[in-house]
Amino acid sequence: FFNEHFHEIRTEGEFVLKLLCLFDTDLKWSTVSANRSLETVRETLMDPLLLPGFNDSGAHLSNMAFYDGNLRALKLASLGGESDVSFMVKRLTQDPAEIFGVSGGTLDVGDKADLILVNPENLKAYVGEDSARRVYREEYQHEQLVNRSDGVVPLVMISGEIAWQDDAFSESLGKIKMGQVLRSKNSQKIKSEKEQATPGLALKAS
Repeated sequence: FFNEHFHEIRTEGEFVLKLLCLFDTDLKWSTVSANRSLETVRETLMDPLLLPGFNDSGAHLSNMAFYDGNLRALKLASLGGESDVSFMVKRLTQDPAEIFGVSGGTLDVGDKADLILVNPENLKAYVGEDSARRVYREEYQHEQLVNRSDGVVPLVMISGEIAWQDDAFSESLGKIKMGQVLRSKNSQKIKSEKEQATPGLALKAS
């Protein structure tokens, strides 16, 4: 088989193209695209000048499973003890809310109860690379690469409503309104300033 199909291959690129020609959609592979050194990743995440951001999974719903980025950040932070975990929780919640000027990121009296409960022992044993799997999604009519952190997050609440509990979605999720778009606290002020600067904008918007 190899001599028949690969004897004229000269480069890695030609090898991959030949594999695609031979196996088409049956061809699957995995690769480490970044973050090879966990020590470097941890050092970067704990830098006070860095704000952890979103993963790239949303743009690649079928073939990337980076949905557990925040859990991995918490796990890496836990290597430094409770103070580092506290720092990382703040970097993932309160700090982004303050930077983008939205209401959220805290659990003060009167705040909407948006929260997750993390099992520290299960998080300690969690290995993201071993948790990726393919599942068939009816919405897409094909398989999707997902990342499952079963047991690590036993509870998710949105505005005080249970959305996820004991590794399963709640019956009310998708049936009642829970979350909402988080707008900047200054969004109305910014809109008014734009309308004043360009009088035709308000007319067009209406």
